[in-house]
Amino acid sequence: MKSRLPEERGPGAAPGRQQQYPVTVPRLPVANAVAAVVIAVAVLVGGIAVLLLMPGHLEALGTTVTLAASGFTLAARIAVPRSV
Repeated sequence: MKSRLPEERGPGAAPGRQQQYPVTVPRLPVANAVAAVVIAVAVLVGGIAVLLLMPGHLEALGTTVTLAASGFTLAARIAVPRSV
């Protein structure tokens, strides 16, 4: 078995020392952010339309809250990429 010189092996982690990673802020993809804004605006317009057009006040409020919650959840899932 042939042994390598230290400069051929490359830098290795010193024993007992943690590897350091550079601190970076991940950038959101622009297309995802635009899609999330479009979905959020559509949810708000849909919620307002439901409040104005549905005859029952309590049912309209429940439908609007459900629509807004699911729409904003979808927008957040699209806007924020999954971490690895």
